[in-house]
Amino acid sequence: MEFKVVGQEVLRSDGIDKVTGQAKFVADIFLPGMLYASILRSTHAHARILRVDTSRAMAVPGVKAVVTGDDFTRRIGVCITDQYPLARDKVRFMGEPVAAVIATSEDIAMRARDLIEVEYEPLAAVTDPEVAARPEAPLIHEELATYKHLPGIFPRPETNIFHHYKLRRGDVERAFNEADLIVENRFTFPPNQHVALEPHGAMAQMHPGGGMTIWCSSQAPFIVRHTLARMFNLPVSKVRVVVPYLGGGFGGKSDVTIEPLVGVLAAAVPGRPVRLVLKREEVFLGTVIGRGLIAYFKTAVARDGRLLGEKIVLYWNGGGYGDYAVNIVTGGGHNSPGPYAIENLWIDSYGVYTNTPPTGAYRGYGHPEVHWACERQRDIIAHRLGISPAEFRLKNCLRPGKVNSLGQVIEEHNGKLDLCIKAVATELKVPTAQAESLPWYRRRGTGLAAFGKSPVMTTNAQSGAIIRLNEDGTATVSVGAVEMGQGTYTVLGQIAAEVLSLPVDKVHVVPFVDTEVSPQEWQTVASHTTWAVGTAVLEAARDALKQILAAAAEIMKVKPEELEIKEGRVFIKTRPEKGLPIGQLAVGYTYPDGKTANDPIIGRATFAPRGLTYPDPETGQGNCAADWTYGCQGAEIEVDLRTGEIEVLKLVTAIDPGRVINPLTARGQLTGAMVQAMGSALSEKLIFGSNGAMRNSSLTDYKIPTAMDMPLELKTIFIETPDQSGPFGARGLGEHGAVSIPPAIANALYAALGIDFYELPLTPDAVLGALKNSGKGC
Repeated sequence: MEFKVVGQEVLRSDGIDKVTGQAKFVADIFLPGMLYASILRSTHAHARILRVDTSRAMAVPGVKAVVTGDDFTRRIGVCITDQYPLARDKVRFMGEPVAAVIATSEDIAMRARDLIEVEYEPLAAVTDPEVAARPEAPLIHEELATYKHLPGIFPRPETNIFHHYKLRRGDVERAFNEADLIVENRFTFPPNQHVALEPHGAMAQMHPGGGMTIWCSSQAPFIVRHTLARMFNLPVSKVRVVVPYLGGGFGGKSDVTIEPLVGVLAAAVPGRPVRLVLKREEVFLGTVIGRGLIAYFKTAVARDGRLLGEKIVLYWNGGGYGDYAVNIVTGGGHNSPGPYAIENLWIDSYGVYTNTPPTGAYRGYGHPEVHWACERQRDIIAHRLGISPAEFRLKNCLRPGKVNSLGQVIEEHNGKLDLCIKAVATELKVPTAQAESLPWYRRRGTGLAAFGKSPVMTTNAQSGAIIRLNEDGTATVSVGAVEMGQGTYTVLGQIAAEVLSLPVDKVHVVPFVDTEVSPQEWQTVASHTTWAVGTAVLEAARDALKQILAAAAEIMKVKPEELEIKEGRVFIKTRPEKGLPIGQLAVGYTYPDGKTANDPIIGRATFAPRGLTYPDPETGQGNCAADWTYGCQGAEIEVDLRTGEIEVLKLVTAIDPGRVINPLTARGQLTGAMVQAMGSALSEKLIFGSNGAMRNSSLTDYKIPTAMDMPLELKTIFIETPDQSGPFGARGLGEHGAVSIPPAIANALYAALGIDFYELPLTPDAVLGALKNSGKGC
């Protein structure tokens, strides 16, 4: 099929608004009568709250209310109801909200906040998930047995394990008995911070006549709506959630974060909007963090390189509350063997409460963590067998006809992982710079790592789209997906333009979400927007097209199939001169005598993946993944033996995303993800003291890559195998560029030094320590 808009490099539709400052974010919104909130946060990671005295704060002029945990006593949670908007009786991480002041200015609110007195009874804190999973660990949630939760979640009361996902396939013990080689290792991936450019913010107003409106920086407006409606026993129709432009999310603004808290504050001062925009340190301490995994891999291998079986144990750091992390535990669990055909598997994936901030989604949703362990393990095995890393992966990778960890049979349209591996292996043979003799103190190496990613979505992840034809022949598209820098609205506009045969600049995608008028959407996560929302847009455009052709056929007295649309005009195929602009049909064509020929043209469609199931409680098997995207990533690095510093020269991603709707935005997604993941590999780690205090909760101490750290070359390679379920064959790719960069860099480091690394980040201190221990240092 020949495309005119799909596959073209179209500039971002939101670009001009953003670079000129016209785009409005939550912090840009000011409402009449607005009040300001400031949050008093716990100074203990684990403690009982004995007393909260707010009297001095209430006496400050300009203070309208002071709210504590006693003002809202119902537990909340989307997957497991294990938390309160403000702590009650107990705090479970340092930075948890304990009280809040609402005042006429932010300065007054902050001044009054510092006058609140809280008396604590400190309790033993635990920050390591493996330690927290032990029977003797301090119990963080004594009432776990009473928490309501969704099906498919398996908490273990009287422990800190809020969810245990297990996967059993084949006979693992037999595989180990028959193995020629058994390799066993422990890997760790530390907690990270998302560091979205825009901090979390929200404004809420409880209407005196009933109902609530909240403006928030969220990836999940409909989940926010659902949560607030349940919290306040309101009809869903009485809760309105508005999301303007979003300044980055990376999963840190999915599910809910500060919105329930701001809702409680608004309820304390009915009729007045209450505003809370977090400072950067508050984002670190008081929202959600990412990552945090300890993984044990034990692998059985045949002499010829076949993977016979694998036993995997995962300890996920869920933080003080597990609601955001339960699906990471499941998705990371079934993805932990990587994109390989392994007949015998035994996987235990534990979500564990600790006294750190809650863990939430973070670009890849459990995949980068398990791929760090899996792809390091694959390289270690290949070296032990004397097989090249690429050859080893090609021997074992999933191909059409093979069965994945869930028991799903891979089909041709799922993509070609083998071609991605070959493409990266070929690319790494060409050095970034001529490999003239390096100084004695520098070593160069290349490494690769494969990946496979499923959306890890709920069984009822709905998407919708509405397309309205306008009188001037343009089209307006409305969706519930959030634009947060990924180019979603540009791509969705291209899909609609392709179906309607319109120039892409004639299609306008509404640049905000308002649950009052926007169609239903699960949330903007899981790299599913182009695939799922794109399908809804495709079908809505087809619905509009059908209406256009039916109306024009009646007017021109022909059959719809005799008509064609091009450049905003519908005409008879055999008589192109006979036709009319489609804009004349938009709100109803009017005959010369005044009669109306047709109804307004409004296309609509919905989409939800069919046939998804919860995993079997005992085996973890099932049709639990709606789709898969496969690929491979590579790195070329140089390391300085004197300083331990790693310079990344090249990062490359080969991916099979089905069909690329917009190569420009797709490359932007992948290159941004690669650089973000490079930070996870080399420098990013949240550091907690033994008392649970976060030691680097600022951008002074938490190091992310800057422009000075960029590789000389960032390359993307698209292998396109159209997916039968996606719009024009497209699959997701937004998070995938972040999945296997850390193991690719570590594998390159092994090639340079001959030393294996099992922990992240790969800091200069870690490299120097390994060099010293191996005797290979200067």
